[in-house]
Amino acid sequence: MINKSLEENVNVKDIFENYLRYWKQILIFVIISLFSGFLFLRYTKQKYNVKATLLIKEDNNNGIKDQLSAFEGLGLNIGGTSNKIENEIELLKSRSLFNSVSKELKLNLTYYNLNSLRKDELFTKIPIKINFIKGDSSIYLKNANFEIRKISNTKFELKDVNLDNKIGVYTLGEKISTSIGEILCLPTLYYSSFDFRILISINYFDKVIDDLQKSVNVELVNKESSIINLNTNCVSLDKGKAILNKIIEVHTIDGIMDKNEISTNTLKFINERIKYITEELTNVEQNVSSFKSNNKIFDLTSNATMFLENESDNEKLLSENIIQIQLTEFIIDHLKNCKANELLPYNIGISNIAIDNLINNINNLILERNKLLTRSSDNNPVVINLENQISSLKGNLKESLISHKNSLKITNKVFEREKSSLEKKLISAPKQEKDFREIARQQQIKETLYLFLLQKREETAISEAVTVSNIKVIDPPYSDKKVTSPKKSIILLISLFLGLIIPIAIIYVIKLLDTKVHDKSHVSNLGIPYIGDIPISESKNKLVVGKSERSSVAEAFRLLRTNTNFLIPSNKNGAKSIFITSTLSNEGKSFIALNLAATLGLSGKKVALIGLDLRAPKLLQYVNEKKSIGITSFIVDSKTTLNDICVQISENENLTIIPSGPIPPNPAELLMSDRLNVLFEELKTKFDYLVVDTAPVGLVADSLLLNKYADLFIYVTRANYLDKRLLYIPENLFDEGKLKNMTLLLNCSDHKRSNGYGYTYGYGEGNSYMTKSEKSWFSKFRKKLS
Repeated sequence: MINKSLEENVNVKDIFENYLRYWKQILIFVIISLFSGFLFLRYTKQKYNVKATLLIKEDNNNGIKDQLSAFEGLGLNIGGTSNKIENEIELLKSRSLFNSVSKELKLNLTYYNLNSLRKDELFTKIPIKINFIKGDSSIYLKNANFEIRKISNTKFELKDVNLDNKIGVYTLGEKISTSIGEILCLPTLYYSSFDFRILISINYFDKVIDDLQKSVNVELVNKESSIINLNTNCVSLDKGKAILNKIIEVHTIDGIMDKNEISTNTLKFINERIKYITEELTNVEQNVSSFKSNNKIFDLTSNATMFLENESDNEKLLSENIIQIQLTEFIIDHLKNCKANELLPYNIGISNIAIDNLINNINNLILERNKLLTRSSDNNPVVINLENQISSLKGNLKESLISHKNSLKITNKVFEREKSSLEKKLISAPKQEKDFREIARQQQIKETLYLFLLQKREETAISEAVTVSNIKVIDPPYSDKKVTSPKKSIILLISLFLGLIIPIAIIYVIKLLDTKVHDKSHVSNLGIPYIGDIPISESKNKLVVGKSERSSVAEAFRLLRTNTNFLIPSNKNGAKSIFITSTLSNEGKSFIALNLAATLGLSGKKVALIGLDLRAPKLLQYVNEKKSIGITSFIVDSKTTLNDICVQISENENLTIIPSGPIPPNPAELLMSDRLNVLFEELKTKFDYLVVDTAPVGLVADSLLLNKYADLFIYVTRANYLDKRLLYIPENLFDEGKLKNMTLLLNCSDHKRSNGYGYTYGYGEGNSYMTKSEKSWFSKFRKKLS
């Protein structure tokens, strides 16, 4: 069965008031939290946002084509491949790019001004700089911190912060041995401007790159545009602008170098072929000279002009066809001997457009593969896919070249047959002329190929010279100089929130772990009639009720007296018996019994206060009285009379105390004695009220044995003492009817804690008994909330 005492109704007002009573503690937390927030803002470095805007041009050669229209007759190919925006973004985020930026700006060296409260970072106005004698490569894997303090215009003090060791006092430009190697400290233009104390932090280079990658954000303005935003947050505006400028610069240079790579490789190939053709042409020209000299031929004429013209045209076509065959063979040989990642010569004069397109596509894929390898490994699926595409296209290119070569050879045979036919018609020509034409034809072929290669070399050189970047800077790095972090409003809001939530959370946890009974709400769901509550008494005397006493505790007992009269049947004959019990000892049942009896006595009624807690009697101690005999003596000794055990209280003439007497070894058996029945019968004839202090029911069964004598059972529960988990005891006693006319009384209730209302009752000077809680403005404020 679910304990009813654990079923509590949620009342928002009560919850609010329950926390509001701790307003001083909450206010202190709020003040401390806000003060901490102000300190955080005061000493935390402020960060600013620096941004730049770039335009990625899809085709960056349109303008060049317009400028080079005069070269169209050369067959100059200045077209470029379109750039994907996603690739540009990935390149701008690449680690290799940030590695270059970090090295060029020396971002692993950071300078801080120790004379400022926030230890501001210095980037431009640095008074002194460190140079490493062995070069930067020796410090990339090291971490160190040096403090430099200016002593004079020529001397400074150097300290190794990591080792907490003063290295010494040195002169500017002097070689210094440190934990990371030999260094030189050189002054700048700002050295003599002020007396400085700076910290030079040398960080691991890999960490510097990682931090830089995280701090720089690259994103598209929107999906429909080709505009990219670069931005970074940093404590130094000059440093942020320098970083973004260097990123743009390095990326631009890398892009131009990538575009010129094809041209460079093509120039290399053409130069090699020119060198080879030059040697062959020289040999042919020597043969011509020798032939003319040996045969003494200086002027050759044709006897059959028409046949010679036809033969000349045929030889021209044959020569061009042979050139195409040789160019095709050049490409086939280069394709066999080149490396997998080596670019192929492009646009060298092959008349087949399909082959030129294949070579262009292969070069583009090789460039894309090489870019990916700068930031990934050979096992990257994208790299593997590109390699497969390159291999497949090279196979297609090889087949196309072979097919083109075979086609050219067939055409060559046609020209050869035509040549043979013409030669037969010229059979009558002098043999010398025929031999000379053979040599001249070889000379013409070599000259034509040589001039063709020279032309292509110039075209390629022009294409390389006019290459521009595909990035246009729309907005150079700039900042609105607004602080991005820490946000003052957010920090103060968080501080205020923490100042409120932390004490409330602490209070909530304390209350969550608290299992004690505190107020009426904890016992109101038991179903037991609630007779009232007694507030905490600040008096040292246990008897707090008197004729002139008008304190809140005394008024509470007067209210209790009134409530008991309502609960006892009005048709009751003889004395009315009120029994007081509790769950545990020290809950104040004897205190309640004493003061309730005194309150009843002040009303003019004769009251007997009977101590039937035979195991731990306290009544006589509370009134500073002593008596050796009591109820146990009356029960055990039949000669003992009622008058022998009565104690009259001087403070209240109507109150008589009947103590329990000596502590017996068998209290339960004594309470079952007939003598006890005799005692109650005699008491009912002499007194109007019988107030009985009994033993705790949660420990012993003594009180249950007295149930037959009771008209009213007041069950005392002490606030801030009794565990709520023990409330099942009074609940079960009430449900089972083991205690007659049972009611519940809350003792030691803290009205400041529960609802903020005190006990003030009286006229005129009665306000002198008003508690501090009732006099305070805060109590009045809480009452207004009610």
